[in-house]
Amino acid sequence: MTAMLIEKLEKILSGPEFPEHEFIISGCAYERVYAMAADIRDSLKPDDNVFCVFTESGELVAASVLAALATGAAMVLPYALSKTAMREIQKKAGFRTAVTDIPDMSPSGITPLIPREIESPEPLALSMNPDSVFLHFFTGGTTGDSVMWSKTPRNMFEEAFSQSRRFNISRNDRILATIPPYHIYGFLFSVLIPFVAQAGVVNAVCAFPQEIRAALEYHSPSVLVSIPMHYRSLRGGGVPAGSLRIAFSSAGKLNDADGDWFFEQTGAGVVEIYGSTETGGIAAQCRALGDTALTPFDSVDWKIMDNRLYIRSPFISPDIPKDPDGFFMTGDRAEMVDNARFRLAGRADAIVKVGGKRVDLEETGNKLKRVQGVQDVFVFAVNDVEGGRENEICALIQGTLDRETLMAAAARLMEPYALPRQVRIIEKIPVLSTGKYDRKAIKKMFRGCKRPDTGSFC
Repeated sequence: MTAMLIEKLEKILSGPEFPEHEFIISGCAYERVYAMAADIRDSLKPDDNVFCVFTESGELVAASVLAALATGAAMVLPYALSKTAMREIQKKAGFRTAVTDIPDMSPSGITPLIPREIESPEPLALSMNPDSVFLHFFTGGTTGDSVMWSKTPRNMFEEAFSQSRRFNISRNDRILATIPPYHIYGFLFSVLIPFVAQAGVVNAVCAFPQEIRAALEYHSPSVLVSIPMHYRSLRGGGVPAGSLRIAFSSAGKLNDADGDWFFEQTGAGVVEIYGSTETGGIAAQCRALGDTALTPFDSVDWKIMDNRLYIRSPFISPDIPKDPDGFFMTGDRAEMVDNARFRLAGRADAIVKVGGKRVDLEETGNKLKRVQGVQDVFVFAVNDVEGGRENEICALIQGTLDRETLMAAAARLMEPYALPRQVRIIEKIPVLSTGKYDRKAIKKMFRGCKRPDTGSFC
């Protein structure tokens, strides 16, 4: 298996099968990506065993992947393109060079490397073991602090080859992504998968509904890679039909009505990808095809024990602890469906104790969403002020109602002990560029909030 993967990686590094075929549509041919990769390889210093890739440019990320494989250096992808983010991840990853096209964003002490196209460069050759760390992703942790996850060439390329086969991605496809390539989902579906399949990628990261509609209309992509928040934002306006053959959604659960509406508009079913940065892809489902449960990917072994989902796959980060059989216990509860599929039953860490009672935070959030005037909800728990084992429930509400109306309606839907003790109602819940809730920003909003028995709510 290792020999086969090495052979595939060596073939990729040897040069593009179709040099003049566009990787970035109307922007960059495959041969140019290899020319930039050669310059990165030649420009990295001998002691640059790790380097940052600080860009939204898909071709620059792809060139950096090739350079990492050719030098043996690990690349770092940030969680956001800001000086603050770069300083934070630099402390954790220890890099001194940043491959970038925005050099003015580099803090002092970090050398920007702006790749050029080298004419007739020396061929690239594999210098990295498939099981060595070649990539570091940063994600928001459960506390809101960034967490660094390592990935090997085996983790990423095995998944890229597997997904490109499963979904028939080929050089005839045009891929439009609405998430940046420094997020693992964007990296996999808008850089790595199209690269191994020799597909073309639309040169745009669209975040607003009008931008997504315009890109669909102008570029006529065959594949859309997006997130639940963007599918939700498209509702209420027209979406061009005809060019799309498939759409993907990840980074959270897709609302059923949003997926159904998109299918009615475009004729493209939305494939929901279940997984995380640390685990890689685990399973998928498509309501348009009649799926009511998740089907694990072929390379993923799975089991359910005590209502918890366990997985084993070549996509899992080496940072993750596994049992002696190689299985990792996920944070999700699940139930088996017909011995071949499973259905998620909520987060295991969403169950907390309040007043000695078990409270499901996801259920609390779902009930709050039923209140008229509530558009979205983020619910979390914090330890009580005494620092004991009990918790207080906090709720950030996006909506147009007052607190008294909210709490009166919520009291009719749930037990008193499940009611949030700290509540804030705002116009828009902050989210990251990946569509996930910005936990760090949210929890800052609740700092200094008083308990209801000692003062006012937030």
